[in-house]
Amino acid sequence: MRVLAIYFVMLAFLSLNPWLHPDSGQAIDNISWDKIDHAAAYGLLSLLFMSSCRRHKQQWVVSFMVLLTSSLVGVLFEYCQLWFTSTRQFSYYDAIANVFGAVLGVTLFWSYLFVAVKRVSQRRKLSKLEP
Repeated sequence: MRVLAIYFVMLAFLSLNPWLHPDSGQAIDNISWDKIDHAAAYGLLSLLFMSSCRRHKQQWVVSFMVLLTSSLVGVLFEYCQLWFTSTRQFSYYDAIANVFGAVLGVTLFWSYLFVAVKRVSQRRKLSKLEP
């Protein structure tokens, strides 16, 4: 939980810092490095949220709440750039990249969990077969 709190403060600082100007060079076709940074940042945020709530019994509810929270934080930080800084601006494309990153983070968490559970079940089957 501490790591999540530290990361959240760091994300807020990087999002609202008026002295930082993101690199907008092209990475892939029409996707800039800035959008990839946004997606990665909010993907990591949702991964940290999911890992801090992994012992909750209703994981689908947790997944939905993490997705909603990470997405809303991303959109809120975009609006805060508009309201509280004079050098940063709101961008719909950044907000979309934030939401995409949140979805990607939850998806990666469930993919990892699925692979880990599958490996454990395979090991158990193998251990039962060995004399």
